[in-house]
Amino acid sequence: MKNPLNPTSSFPYLVWSFCLLISISCSKEGLHSKGGLIDPDFKAVNLETGINRNVIPIKADLWYVSYVRDALTGEMLRDSTGKKLKLEHTGTIKVEDGWLRLEKTANNELRLKLLENFSEQPRNFVIGILSADKQDEINFIQTRAEGYELVKKEIEEVKGSRKIYVSAEGCTAMKLKNSSNQERKVDITSIFKDVKYSSEFISESYGAFDWLKKADSSLFMDELMINGDVRWQGKVLYTKGKTFENYIKTGDKQELLLRPYAHIVVRGEFKYLERTCNYIFTIKNKRSGHEFKVKGIWKQKVPLTPHTIME
Repeated sequence: MKNPLNPTSSFPYLVWSFCLLISISCSKEGLHSKGGLIDPDFKAVNLETGINRNVIPIKADLWYVSYVRDALTGEMLRDSTGKKLKLEHTGTIKVEDGWLRLEKTANNELRLKLLENFSEQPRNFVIGILSADKQDEINFIQTRAEGYELVKKEIEEVKGSRKIYVSAEGCTAMKLKNSSNQERKVDITSIFKDVKYSSEFISESYGAFDWLKKADSSLFMDELMINGDVRWQGKVLYTKGKTFENYIKTGDKQELLLRPYAHIVVRGEFKYLERTCNYIFTIKNKRSGHEFKVKGIWKQKVPLTPHTIME
């Protein structure tokens, strides 16, 4: 069955693997005659993808978008200024948070851009078309896709953002005593027990942190190189805000050789590195192939070298 809207091109008659629900829309009673402006294949569309610049044919020379409303509540959708969506002349309109954009072109076409629906709640909206004594409606139901995949990562460290410094952050002190006449080893790992790696993602892109399921939310990011040596590599949790990981792992052990009859205080310091990177992720809807980009900032703090100070 043909689907009238294609997620990646402006040609509306490419074959999709989606199921298209075709029905006759019920327009309101009034002065305008019912139907006739929209081809039946566009009357009611079920999607589980975003679409980009797809054309909806209108069977009239003079027409305009008279409203866009929520199909369940009947509430009229509005733009960022609070005005009800209406498109009479050549130009564009979009909903307040940007997930729907409508354009009336110089060629008298209606083009539609629809962002992915990342919610588990279906998105159901109606576009009303009015022309002289006729009115018609297009009903959309858009659900979340079954899955998304990261197809491209672009990560670039911001020049001059690196900062290397020494700090006692996360470190503690401990008193050590050897009352014997023999040297002995003492475990001092605990003075570094609160030292942590940190990672922070910041993004204003639509759905920046919604496309990836929580169970699969760790991503490989660019390794940290210092003078040609890899000082950090691995996965970080991709989520909004800061996350932390312990420097000390299970089984790690740091010991100090304590001289006979020694009484000392041992404290820790660490050399840290902080950096900031810009990133662009290209994400693909696994089923439809529709792609979109997420842009943001990644900040990282890496513990580099421990210092043991004896007093």
